[in-house]
Amino acid sequence: MTEKLTINGKEVWVVVEPHIVPRENPHIIPTEYFTAMYYYQEPGDGAHGEIFIEGAEPRLFESPVAALEYARETLSELI
Repeated sequence: MTEKLTINGKEVWVVVEPHIVPRENPHIIPTEYFTAMYYYQEPGDGAHGEIFIEGAEPRLFESPVAALEYARETLSELI
């Protein structure tokens, strides 16, 4: 899922993708999280994006909405 946001007058694209977490017991939930990347140019054709990280790993979100909310809040501080 790709969302185009305007933050502080600047266009930014946020791409949210599913991230499957392998579990030994498939009944442990959630088994799917989401990651988010942001781009200062429209994604594709060589555009370079930055993934939101936590420590040394990609930050995991429980829903696409949570990922977009985090992206909006974080990017408003960066831009």
